[in-house]
Amino acid sequence: MNAVPATEQGRYAEVDALLFTTNDSAGGRHDELERMVRSVERAIATSGLRVVQYLLLQRHAPGQPLPDLPDYIRVTTIPDRVSLSKARNLLLSWAREDGMFERSLMVAFPDDDAWYPEGTLEAMLALFGGDASLDLAICRYSSTPSTLSALPSELRAARPASARAFVANASSNTLFMRASRAAQTGYFDESLGVGAPINGGEDLDYALRAYVAAGEKAVWFDASLVGHRDPHRWLIGHYYAGSLYALSRSAASSRAVALQAVRKVLVGIYLLLRRELAWPAFSRALRLAQAARCSQPARS
Repeated sequence: MNAVPATEQGRYAEVDALLFTTNDSAGGRHDELERMVRSVERAIATSGLRVVQYLLLQRHAPGQPLPDLPDYIRVTTIPDRVSLSKARNLLLSWAREDGMFERSLMVAFPDDDAWYPEGTLEAMLALFGGDASLDLAICRYSSTPSTLSALPSELRAARPASARAFVANASSNTLFMRASRAAQTGYFDESLGVGAPINGGEDLDYALRAYVAAGEKAVWFDASLVGHRDPHRWLIGHYYAGSLYALSRSAASSRAVALQAVRKVLVGIYLLLRRELAWPAFSRALRLAQAARCSQPARS
């Protein structure tokens, strides 16, 4: 499958896919990062995709050699470690300064331990290249992802995503955005995410702000087209406050999202009854959710 040059806002898109990834140099995940890089290199080699990937190496000591990376990756380093939302915002600022959003078709935020099976990037790019009104596409992820060509015919085509499907499946690894929509969405909320005051929810908050602004139009593949370690059940409670916060902030702008926020509260009660979520954590999540309804979007 060959990449087809696409038009972005009436002009030629110089870059097909603009990717943002952060890695902890002292975290021992070099092999996972290499797997990610190899998966993108395969798409470039087999389909001729034009990719630019911004990579932030955290806890990278001054003078420490950089890993051997292909030319399509633009690397920057910091000596300390910051929250995931802060790290992504540093990369977004760098890309803005380079004028990359105006030159690109699609944006994605793969983790350093994620990877793309054959055909995934090509399929997502085909969606945006073929429908100028489409801004958002999602899929599932799994530690044993599928290649698109190996799926049953009924799963090979994208279909409209309901609010519930979007909320359940939109994550940093499974969200694909038109570059112009990503530019309009702005930055991640630095109060959310791993290493931030409110644990988790930064990717859902970002996705929902884009979803509401796009008129709640998104498509999805009901299949695992991105590789990533499988989620553990305990993560639902661990990131509960951040997810409820994200839902509550967008609920005022969307009835469909508001219904998902109510559903999230019911999930919290269920977790509480099963003792998978402690009362202090649930109570705090409710207080944060109430505050979120009055909060302002992240800076743009």
